[in-house]
Amino acid sequence: FDILYACQDTEFDRDHDLRSIPVRFGVPVALWISRGMHVLSIWCLIALGLVLGLGFVYLVGVIGVGALLIFEQSLVRKNDLSKIKRAFDLNGYVALLYLFVTIVAIYLE
Repeated sequence: FDILYACQDTEFDRDHDLRSIPVRFGVPVALWISRGMHVLSIWCLIALGLVLGLGFVYLVGVIGVGALLIFEQSLVRKNDLSKIKRAFDLNGYVALLYLFVTIVAIYLE
């Protein structure tokens, strides 16, 4: 998510010689990097659930997390960064959902 958030500060970063991902690669590529990191995150969460044997509830929760991340990514476009605040708020719900599902999965085990 931090890559998404950094896209709105590209001009500031460039003016102050900061080497953020959006400055280095441009906003369109930064958005793809962010998407790739979210995909990698979901794969890691799935792998964690399988290794720890957290079960069906956990995997369904991770699918829900993935759906929220897809929605989050859909809010931000290379030519329209106006919904970054909404994506930021949604990211908080992603964290809460993952926490809740993990607690329930551990409790059910």
